[in-house]
Amino acid sequence: MASTLAFHPALAAASAPRARSRRASDPSRATLRSRAPPKRTTRSSTVGTSASSSSSSSSSVAVADDDTDAIDGVVPAFGPGSPPWPVVHAELKAATRGTVRTISPEEAKRMIDAGGAALADVRPRIEHEEFRPGAAADDDAAATSTSSSSTSSSSSAKYVVNVPYMVPHRSVAKRWQGYMLCTKDGLKERDPTFTRSFAAAFPDKSAPIVVACKSGGDISQEPITIDPTTKRQVIPKGSSQYTDKSKSLSLYAIYELQQAGYTNLYHLDGGVTEWCVRGCEHVGDPFKFYFHPTILPGILFQLIAVEGIVVRSNMAYVKKFHPETFDKINEGNALYAAVNDFMANSPINWMFDYYN
Repeated sequence: MASTLAFHPALAAASAPRARSRRASDPSRATLRSRAPPKRTTRSSTVGTSASSSSSSSSSVAVADDDTDAIDGVVPAFGPGSPPWPVVHAELKAATRGTVRTISPEEAKRMIDAGGAALADVRPRIEHEEFRPGAAADDDAAATSTSSSSTSSSSSAKYVVNVPYMVPHRSVAKRWQGYMLCTKDGLKERDPTFTRSFAAAFPDKSAPIVVACKSGGDISQEPITIDPTTKRQVIPKGSSQYTDKSKSLSLYAIYELQQAGYTNLYHLDGGVTEWCVRGCEHVGDPFKFYFHPTILPGILFQLIAVEGIVVRSNMAYVKKFHPETFDKINEGNALYAAVNDFMANSPINWMFDYYN
C-alpha cells in the first residue's frame, strides 16, 4: 500500500525521501532527553520526519521519550496522560479546535472518487488486513501504476492508508495477557508516536482526510459518566455497561490530530463496518472470523483450564463422599493428582468450596 501514496495530492509528499530530523543536529534539544517525563513544548515543525511508515507492522520496542507525541504538545485521548473520556468528548462536541464533521460512507466515497480526499484507517494493522475499503483489483493496479491522474470509480483503494492508533503493547507480559485471552496480536496500547506516523503518511495538514475505524462512534451520543455520589456508572440511552457508543478510535485520533494541526478532517459514520454494509467497494468481510496464530496460546490455555476445573471438581466430590477412592486415584494416576493439586492451590479453588 505504501507505493500507492503518490496517486493523491494529500499523499504524494509521503513518497519523497524524508528530510533528516533537525533534532539530530540541534544541541539545544539534547537537554530534553534527560527529562522524565518530557516537558511539553511548542509543537515542532518537524512532526512526522522521524515517524515510521504507516503500512509497515507497528513496532513493539520501547520508544525514547523525545520521540513521542508528548514532546510536540499533543495530549493523548486514550491511555496514560489522557483526560477522562467525557472531557475529551466535550471538547470534540464543543468544536474547541475544529468541528467534527461526520459523513456517510457514500459521501466519503464520492469525495475520494473525485480525487479530493484520502481515507485514513486507524484500526489495528491486523483488522485492516482482514477487511478494508477498496477493491481487491485496485491493490495490484495501484502497486504497478505510475499515473497520478487515475480517478476511476473503483479508485478507493488507492487512497486508503492504515495508520494504527492502537499497536501491540511494548510490554511482552502485557501482550501475552492478550494471547491468553485469544486477542489477536495480544493486548494493545495507544501508539506513542501516532500523530508523527500520521504526518508521515499525510504530510499535507490542510488536505481533506476521512478518518475511519471499525465502528465510528457517535459524537452526538452522551458518554458514560460516573455519578459522584453513588460512584456508579450513568449509562445513557444507546450505550451499555460494555459499550460506550460515544467513543471510538477514530474520535480518539481526530482529537489528537486537531492538536497536531490538521484542519480538514472528516469522521466516517459507522466506520469501515458500515462502509462494507452499505455496499461500497471493499476487501474481506467484517462479519467473518479470520484465524490468526496469536490466538492459539489462548485456545490451549483455556482448554487446559477447563480440563483442570473438571478434574478438580471430580476430585473434590470423590474426596468428600468416597475418601477411600480418592486415595486410590491419587496413588494410581499421578497426572490426575498433579492437576488436582495445582487447581487446589490456584485462585479459583473457591469454586469448589461447596464440597467442604
